[in-house]
Amino acid sequence: MDSQTLIARTPKGTVLSKLNNGGYQVCDSEQHCHFCGDLYRAEEVVREIESGYGYPYATSFHRTTP
Repeated sequence: MDSQTLIARTPKGTVLSKLNNGGYQVCDSEQHCHFCGDLYRAEEVVREIESGYGYPYATSFHRTTP
């Protein structure tokens, strides 16, 4: 049995998977992975990886490093 289930794969190669332990794993195209406890945070990580930016505060955009 697989230890994870694929939820989504983006055109840029980011993969979002649900783990059997109830958490989520987000991996970018270079296989740098982030582990998240809930789907909301996992989706935020996907957006950060895909856009290259963290949460866009009105006056404080910052580049993230995947």
